[in-house]
Amino acid sequence: MWKKIRKVLKWLLILLVAIILLGIIVNLICKLLAKSKLQDAYGQAVTVDGKSMRVDIRGNGEGPVIILLSGFGCASPVLELEPLSAALSQDYLVVTVEPFGYGLSDGTDKDRTIENIVSELHSCVETLGYEEYYLMGHSIGGLYSLYWANQYPQEVIGYIGIDPSVPGMNDEQPFPISVSAINKLSGYLTKAMNAVGLNRLLSAGHPEKAIYADTSYPYTQQELEVFRILSLDNAYNSTVINEINHLDVNVETARGMRFPDHVSVLEFVSSSNCDLMSSWEQLHHDVLPENGRGEVIRLEGSHYLHFEYLDQIVEYAKDWVK
Repeated sequence: MWKKIRKVLKWLLILLVAIILLGIIVNLICKLLAKSKLQDAYGQAVTVDGKSMRVDIRGNGEGPVIILLSGFGCASPVLELEPLSAALSQDYLVVTVEPFGYGLSDGTDKDRTIENIVSELHSCVETLGYEEYYLMGHSIGGLYSLYWANQYPQEVIGYIGIDPSVPGMNDEQPFPISVSAINKLSGYLTKAMNAVGLNRLLSAGHPEKAIYADTSYPYTQQELEVFRILSLDNAYNSTVINEINHLDVNVETARGMRFPDHVSVLEFVSSSNCDLMSSWEQLHHDVLPENGRGEVIRLEGSHYLHFEYLDQIVEYAKDWVK
């Protein structure tokens, strides 16, 4: 009896391995075939440190400049933030920058320290010729904005954060394991599911199933397909994994920083994170300029407030971006 069971289990294991190998092979073929669809799919390339960094520029060239930064692990910052940039571009010049490893930007072997990331992003903006601007960052993009404003205070006029990461956020751990460990597990799991072709299969013919975006926005089918390909083939690449490994150090590097006094700061925080961490809202008050203009607004929603409160965020922005 046990011999039969072992024999069945053996063949089931062989079958499972064969299916996984087949999935990997098919996925690699699909990945190669999809590459042509990404060629100049959106935005323009800017050379930074000898590599290509992708930016999307839209809006009123006479208005103030807003630099948009996405959250960690975003497969396509330009496409995820397109609803926000499109709304803001009615009054402002909006520049969405994709850091190395994100979207259509090249990867890099340079360690993803906050110093390197911000220096590269700043070089991109400098190359574009913008000397004064507002920063607007979601999640980890907020932490990079804080460091950016302290490194280049003469350039940053103001900042708007969308449930942004802040110094001290790792001091309170709401889960049995650290947030960094959760990010790593999520990244490797997504990477594994993409590698065996499972996510590609589940989203075949339905690109919206492979992306995380505001699906109420009228994306074109081409945009959805490009977003899907980037989510399947580029998410959590080696550059982004390196960023995960530096996450705790990067948060610690910014400890004690506040925005400079002349920088007007508006922070939106989500109720979901406030419920998870009792210190979440206070930590955002702690980075406001000591003698400047700053406000923290709590919204009843998830971490992705720019999906849920797009119109309200844009209206608030009009009072801050002058």
